[in-house]
Amino acid sequence: MIPPALRPGRTGGEGAADRTAEYDAFISYSHAWDREVAHALHRALQNFGRPWYRPRSLKLFRDETNLTASPHLWRDIEQGLRRSRWLVVMASPAAAASPWVRREIAWWLTHRSADTLLLAWTDGTLAWDPERASFDWSRTDALPREEMATAFVDEPRWVDLRWLRDPEQTRSDPRLLDSVAQFVAPLTGRSKDALIGDHVRQRRRNRHWLQATLGVLTVLLLTAVAGGVTAYQQRNHARAQTLVAQSRQLVAEASSISDTHPDLARQLMVQAYRFAPTAEAVGALVESFAMPRIVPSRGSVGTAAYSSRGLLVVADRSVRLFDARRPDAPVTLDVGKRRVTAAAFSPDGRLLALGSADGRTDLVEMTDGGRPRRAATVPGPAGGTEILTLVLTSGGRLVVMTVKGGAILDVRDPTRPRTVAGLSEASVAASPDGDLLATARADGRLWLWDLSGGGRPRQVAALTAPPGSTERTPQRAAFSPDGQTLAVAGKDSRVRLWDVTAPARPVARPELYAQSRDGLRTVAFSPDATTLAAGDGDGTIALWDVSDPPRPRPGARLTGHTATVRTLAFSPDGHTLASVGVEHTGSSALRLWSVSGTERTSAFTVLPTSGSLPPSFSADGRLLAAGGLPTTVWRMEDPRSAHLATTVETVPVTGQAAAFGPDGHTLFSGLPVKAWDLSDPANARDLTAGTIRTWGASDIAVNPELPLLAVATRVGGAVELWNVGDRERPARLARLDASAQALAFSSDGALLAAPAHEGGSVRLWKVSGHSRPTLAGEVPATDRAGATALAFVPGHRTLLLGDESGTITMWDVSDPGRPVRRGASTRHTGAVSGASFHPGGELAATSGQDGRIRLWNVADPRRPVEVTSLSNGGFYPAAAVSFSPDGRLLAAGGDRGLRLWTVDPAGIVRRLCAESAGISRDEWAEYLPDRPYDPPCA
Repeated sequence: MIPPALRPGRTGGEGAADRTAEYDAFISYSHAWDREVAHALHRALQNFGRPWYRPRSLKLFRDETNLTASPHLWRDIEQGLRRSRWLVVMASPAAAASPWVRREIAWWLTHRSADTLLLAWTDGTLAWDPERASFDWSRTDALPREEMATAFVDEPRWVDLRWLRDPEQTRSDPRLLDSVAQFVAPLTGRSKDALIGDHVRQRRRNRHWLQATLGVLTVLLLTAVAGGVTAYQQRNHARAQTLVAQSRQLVAEASSISDTHPDLARQLMVQAYRFAPTAEAVGALVESFAMPRIVPSRGSVGTAAYSSRGLLVVADRSVRLFDARRPDAPVTLDVGKRRVTAAAFSPDGRLLALGSADGRTDLVEMTDGGRPRRAATVPGPAGGTEILTLVLTSGGRLVVMTVKGGAILDVRDPTRPRTVAGLSEASVAASPDGDLLATARADGRLWLWDLSGGGRPRQVAALTAPPGSTERTPQRAAFSPDGQTLAVAGKDSRVRLWDVTAPARPVARPELYAQSRDGLRTVAFSPDATTLAAGDGDGTIALWDVSDPPRPRPGARLTGHTATVRTLAFSPDGHTLASVGVEHTGSSALRLWSVSGTERTSAFTVLPTSGSLPPSFSADGRLLAAGGLPTTVWRMEDPRSAHLATTVETVPVTGQAAAFGPDGHTLFSGLPVKAWDLSDPANARDLTAGTIRTWGASDIAVNPELPLLAVATRVGGAVELWNVGDRERPARLARLDASAQALAFSSDGALLAAPAHEGGSVRLWKVSGHSRPTLAGEVPATDRAGATALAFVPGHRTLLLGDESGTITMWDVSDPGRPVRRGASTRHTGAVSGASFHPGGELAATSGQDGRIRLWNVADPRRPVEVTSLSNGGFYPAAAVSFSPDGRLLAAGGDRGLRLWTVDPAGIVRRLCAESAGISRDEWAEYLPDRPYDPPCA
């Protein structure tokens, strides 16, 4: 506020202050009372009319902001007063009583003019007495009387700031703008109105600048965030790509060592899947069952043998019995310090003979449900000749063979074995029934002996022996399980076969050549006598198909042992081959190979069924039905030991497809449709008694939501729709104009896909529980190749279509009237015969006339990616496939039995970790040198 009249002439001794002043004003106030108000006034004065880019409009001195800690306080205050152009006094009773405020006023009135003193009234009373031309000191208590009594000759104007003490006042109060303008006007020499106008305009400009700046900063922030997100995504993508590349590399390296170092290969496969679940990694896991399993041993393995009950005996520093149902809990037999070199079970599996290096033989009784019990020990010949081969016959005879001879014992009473006859020549093989014996002489010939009748052995024929047949090697020769074929291996890498059906007149069969550098050392027949395995001195095992003896065919070659294969033995089902041979460690070890016929397989079991009809799992996965001749139902509580639950009556000659209904215990088959209740699987109950089936269905599709069956008939290749809401009285709803090649319901149950009779297209039918279906759309044919396999993606209306050309195509049929083609693959080279989706929807299986069963990653329907082509023991043409409801198993039915694969990666990883020792630090450093040691199975 500009004082209207100040006492003239009193300017003090420093009139040049304006020219040298550093501060626009000095604020004098009571710290005890006016600190907050002084601070608010200070801030308001500095920001009045200030552009956003300038630090302040006025330079003010206030002791709290300008003074530093100093022992000379008044000197510093005086310097502030001397350098200021104006003095602003904040008037209040507290200020009037403050010695510092009074001293500051006194200094100013002594050295400056009262014209430059401004009053800010903050509390108390101010009253002017016009008659005395001074303040009415009887009422005024906001100013010090002694210093201010003669300061003004006319009534001054003061700015009332008492309202600033109101706790509800805000910085936006219009009174603050007016009050501040009254101070700024004299400090700057401008009018109050002009100042307020400029301040308002400047505020508007500042607001616009602020909005613009915020807008720019927001854009920059969003750009930075977008850039950061992009960089983060790119970094993650780069990391993911690196992991994918490393995963694929590990799969390739695991594949290259899967036979030579299978345990390490298992660890690398698990780590590859851990890096990234690529198609290659998943495929390697699914195929991993085809890798040989090395049975942990306590030393060098001497021999191994299978019993008809599935027991596997392994002899190293001790003798252990492995039960196929409990492979992790072997039973150990105490044989002292003797080294076991030969083992044999009786045909019924109740007696085990163990031959030792010192020539003694132990007889062990295999009791039901109890521990094996040693029955007797048969002493060996003088000199302790090592026993090379043992044969226990069904008639209770034991043939003991050594390089110098042997003996025939009667062991019908295992506790009292009795020698029947001695053998003076080196024995090399005995028939399963014990009636024939083959021995080797030093002159290079083999002799056949007739042991029938219980008397002494009688020579019946002489055979030309291959080179090396008289050497000290076990199992150089072997009889087939039916006793009709003798196989003899030689050092010239050939296997000679003789038909000994008439022992006195053996007939030579074509020789088998194994391409071995160090000769053949052991041979063994599969239980069905259709496969012959031969192990050589290089560690390789060769398989031949001898089901047609005049025309044997070579099969797979199993590599992994590094030197001599000493023993070979097939499991009772013929799907596992045990081999004892030298490993890279230098000691002998036992390997188990998964085989089917003469080929390796990744299927973990094969069920003896017939027919290429689609297998069907019950809803809980505990039962599996296989159509054919006959229709069989299998218990699947433990898939590794699945066993037959029941056989369902089958239509003669034609066979039949069978499928479980949604309830999980009703099995449907045939035409007219029949139903069986399998709540008790061992006692199937015919629910449709009296219904006479005339034909067996070639395919049955079960609606997942409605009580409907789509049945492909063998008569005229038509499709019938049946309502099975009443299980005891299935009713036919309609006969569709469709082909019986393939059928599929969508997962919502509203659509049925079935090929048209002509043109190769697939028709889409809208179905309901009680009315006739209506045609909703049609999927066009590809190059007029008819559809031969159909399957819907679970949870989606995406249809996989396999056709006669071997092409699989993915179609989006969300709008049945306008099907949209997504992606395709032509990996099959013949008609696609079967298709099924994993419950998760991202994995599919197809089978074809080319004999291949393929797994596909269809997470992106536009690009089906082949995961693997399953090794299934050779070609498996025209198979039908089905996943289990829990997604752990894949079943494939065909003329060579029903095969089961494990397709659950998590379960496979657990199995691989359990089957192999952890990867060592040195192995990790070799294959993953850039990563810290982190074993995948730890």
